[in-house]
Amino acid sequence: MIAGGGAEAAARSREGSPGGADFAPSALGTRQHWDAVYERGLNNFQEYGDRGEIWFGEESMNRLIRWMQKQKIPLDASVLDIGTGNGVFLVKLAKLGFSNITGIDYSPPAIQLSGSVIEKEGLSNIKLKDWSFSKSCQHPSSASEADLEAV
Repeated sequence: MIAGGGAEAAARSREGSPGGADFAPSALGTRQHWDAVYERGLNNFQEYGDRGEIWFGEESMNRLIRWMQKQKIPLDASVLDIGTGNGVFLVKLAKLGFSNITGIDYSPPAIQLSGSVIEKEGLSNIKLKDWSFSKSCQHPSSASEADLEAV
């Protein structure tokens, strides 16, 4: 038997939750962090040709691609890469024959980097857009619908 029962356990749980006093926000959740990451990435790409990491790992990307192939997703299906980062996933899809692909990211340096990577690969059928869900959700009836139609 656990001393204190459910009320005490709930109180302990709240202490470690995002609203608790000991919880510190992460820089990973800020646009400033990602802008700085992709600015460095863009500089590295321009200077050394290094396109950067696949944030969730190459195996995760390949697993998603295998799933798409298993599901027989048509090569002309609309594919939207949300949080495209350096655009490596889009490049892989384009090289596999996907022709209607778009990448969006809320970080302008990420869009610049992905555009540079895509250009270096000689691909022209990939669309990119600097777009933030949080901005569009503030005015969903106007900005979001117009942006999604553009994508």
